[in-house]
Amino acid sequence: MLYARGTSRLFFISDSCRTNVIQSTDFIQAHQIYFDRSMPLTELFRESFIDISCDPEASLLHVNWNGYQSVDSIRQGSEKMLALMQKHEAYIVLNDNTHVLGIWRDAADWLAHDWFPRMKQAGLKRYAWVYSPSRFSQVSTDATLSLMDSDAFGVKTFYDKTEALAWLHGDRSKPQTTEKQRMRVLVIEDNRDFSHLFREMLKIMGCDPEVASTARSGLELAQKSLPDIIFCDIGLPGDMNGFDFASSVRSHEKLAHIPLIAVSGYTSPEDKQRAVDAGFDRVFPKPVKFADISEALTTFSKDKSSGR
Repeated sequence: MLYARGTSRLFFISDSCRTNVIQSTDFIQAHQIYFDRSMPLTELFRESFIDISCDPEASLLHVNWNGYQSVDSIRQGSEKMLALMQKHEAYIVLNDNTHVLGIWRDAADWLAHDWFPRMKQAGLKRYAWVYSPSRFSQVSTDATLSLMDSDAFGVKTFYDKTEALAWLHGDRSKPQTTEKQRMRVLVIEDNRDFSHLFREMLKIMGCDPEVASTARSGLELAQKSLPDIIFCDIGLPGDMNGFDFASSVRSHEKLAHIPLIAVSGYTSPEDKQRAVDAGFDRVFPKPVKFADISEALTTFSKDKSSGR
């Protein structure tokens, strides 16, 4: 697996590109930058890679990273955060990293060993780090926080901005994210290159993937591990195909609730309808798009957290 550094974001290129499973243009389109302005904030600073705003009444500094251009941009934005936190006496910070794909190790070292200690010394009280479990931001967050005692600096991680704000304001009536839960994903695919790429991609996206090469072995694995979501090919070797697998899952008491995503070259309207009738929730054609996988993981992880 190779990583390529773009002008304002990181993206990956598979060493199995010949399978044409994930196209780089789809990957980039899946991570277009947008800024949530639903909060009543006073804008303090803006660059192409960062927006910093303040809620004076709540003593809250809201930081939205749009993408890292370099290690220098991380340092520049972080130093600006420190200066504005002190100037406006906004000692609780909402750091939104959901649109960031990666971070350099040098930057992680600097944040953990230099910048966070200075933030704490300057008066930092609470620091909510918001990121997405289905994006590379989890890798960046884990890499940085593993270098420091996050509790000592008042840092907690969240998947949801609303929960982060509730924690920052000390509102215990709302649910809080206290532990990062990795989605357990089962992939059923007989193509070795495809399954290898799928597994590595899901790991980078913060999931715990398992792979089976037949529907029968996939069904046995699902009964043992009870995954959070299953991606399954249709044309599989052996006595069961993808349609048979979906029907078996939906008729199984312990598995019936698990989201099923068909990933297949069978894309005719009749095949799609047959997949839905068999029990699949979504049908993604090959070559599967990164945006589709990311959207499915995000959607069904939210459904799980809300109890649906």
